[in-house]
Amino acid sequence: MTAAPQSPRATGPGAQQASGSVLKDQSAQSAVTRPTVVQLVSAKTTAGTAEPPAHASEPVSRFIDLEMDVRRCADLDALRFAIVNSSRQVVDFDHAFLAEPDLTGVWSVTRASSVVKIDRHAHMIRAVDAWLQHIRPAQGPQRDEPHLANLEHDAKTWGLRTQTFAFAQAFWLPIKSRDGRVLAALLALKAENWRPQHTAMLLPLADVYGHAWNALAPAQVASIERLKGVVTRSRLVVIAAVAALAAAFVPVPLSALAPAEISAAEPMLVTAPIDGVISDILVAPGAWVEKGAPIVTFVDIKLRSDVEVSKRNRAVAEARYFKVVQAATASQKDMADLATTKAELDVATVELGIAMEMLARSQIRADRAGLLIYAAKSDWIGKPVAVGERLMEIGDPTKSEMKIELPVADAIVLRSGSRVSLFLDGDPLHAIDGVITRTSFRPSMTAEQQLAFRIHAKFSDGQARRIGQRGVARVSGETVPLWFYLLRRPISALRQRVGL
Repeated sequence: MTAAPQSPRATGPGAQQASGSVLKDQSAQSAVTRPTVVQLVSAKTTAGTAEPPAHASEPVSRFIDLEMDVRRCADLDALRFAIVNSSRQVVDFDHAFLAEPDLTGVWSVTRASSVVKIDRHAHMIRAVDAWLQHIRPAQGPQRDEPHLANLEHDAKTWGLRTQTFAFAQAFWLPIKSRDGRVLAALLALKAENWRPQHTAMLLPLADVYGHAWNALAPAQVASIERLKGVVTRSRLVVIAAVAALAAAFVPVPLSALAPAEISAAEPMLVTAPIDGVISDILVAPGAWVEKGAPIVTFVDIKLRSDVEVSKRNRAVAEARYFKVVQAATASQKDMADLATTKAELDVATVELGIAMEMLARSQIRADRAGLLIYAAKSDWIGKPVAVGERLMEIGDPTKSEMKIELPVADAIVLRSGSRVSLFLDGDPLHAIDGVITRTSFRPSMTAEQQLAFRIHAKFSDGQARRIGQRGVARVSGETVPLWFYLLRRPISALRQRVGL
C-alpha cells in the first residue's frame, strides 16, 4: 500500500494567506456540519488507498484521551491549564497562550503553556498582550472565528514595540459558550507555517473546551460573562461620568479633623495666690486629693521674715502706746500723744495680719475633693509664678467631656448640638459619639503655638471616660454638596493666591 503524495511545504506570506483562506472555507463548512476527528483522519488516509494504515487510530485515541482529561477537570483553573498544555496531544505546536476578556472587553493573557503562573512583566507576555489589544479593531468580527495570523507581520503593520517573535505563526481558536459568546481563545504558536490538516485537528477542541467551560463556570461567572457582551468600555465611561456627576450633588455633612482630649467637666482651677517661687508639689499628678489637703508650697523665707518683723514692730508700738496711756493720767501734756501712739499700734497690728496672711497663702490647699490634674512636678518646682497664674485643676472623675482644639485653617460653622466622633489613640477603630455643648468665640494659642478654636462636647451615652486620653475628633457641621466638600480647600487656597 502506498500513501497519498503530499504537496511540498509552502512558506512565506503567500502560503500563510493561502492557509488562512483554506481554513476559512473549512470553518464555513463546519458551520453546517463540523467534521469529527475520525472523519478527518479517514479522509486523509483513504485519499491514496482504500485500507487505512495501522497508525491511523492514534489521533483518534489522543483526542479521546484529551477529552477525558478535560472531563476530569475539577475547576476552571484546571481547565485553563489543560487547554494550553494538553492540546499538544492532538497537534504539536511550540507554545500556547490562553487569552480572556475582562468585563470591559479588554483581552489579556491568563495562562501560558509549560508554566504554572505567568509573569505579567515577561517580554513575551507583554508582546502578546499588545498584539491582543490591536487585533480587535484590526480584524473586527474575524476575531470571533478560528483563523491564522502572523505575529511579526501584524506587529510591523500596527507599529508595535516588539516586532520579532520566536514563534510567529499563530492559530487563533475561540472557545465559545452555547449561545455563541466568546469565553476565551487558544493562541497556538509555531515557528513554521501551519498546515491545513493540523488546524483542522484543533477545530473540534473548541466545542470540547466550550462545553467544559460552561459546565465548570459558576452562576455568577456566567452572569458576568453575559454582561461582557453588553457592558463596553465606552458605556462604562458614560455610566461612570453620569454617576460621578450625580454623586457630586449628594448632600454630605461638612466635617473637619482636630486633636482632642478627654478632660474634666467643670473642673476647679488651682491658681497662684501670691507672687513667688514654687517649692514643692505634695500630690502626684492624677492622684486623689481630699478637701483641705495641702497640695502646693511656695518658698516662704521672706514671708516668715516679714511676719517676724511685723511682730516686733507691733510689740514696740504696743509698748509705746501703754507708756503714753500711763503718762496721760498724770500729765495733761501726754494726752496729745495718746491718739498718735494708738494709730501706730493699729498700723502695726494690720501689718502683722497681712504678713501672716501672706505666709498662710504660701501653701495652697484643695478647695474640694477630686483628681489633681497637671502634667508633671518638674514643670513647676523652682519656677517663679505670678498671682493668678493657672497651675493645675481638680476634677471629678465621674464627670468628663471632650475638649477639641480646631485649627483656624479647618474652621467650619459649628453650633451647639452638632455631632462629634472621637477616635482615641489607644482604640482608633471605634468612635465615641458626642454632642457639642459650647465653642469659643475667638481662637486662642495652643501649646503647639497654633491658633485654634476650643470646642467642648459631652458624650452621647453619658458614660465617663478616663481623663487625659487623647485622640482625633471629627466634628460635623452643616450639610453641603459633595463637590464643595472635596474642593473646599483647593478653592480657598486658589482665592488666597489669586485673590478672587
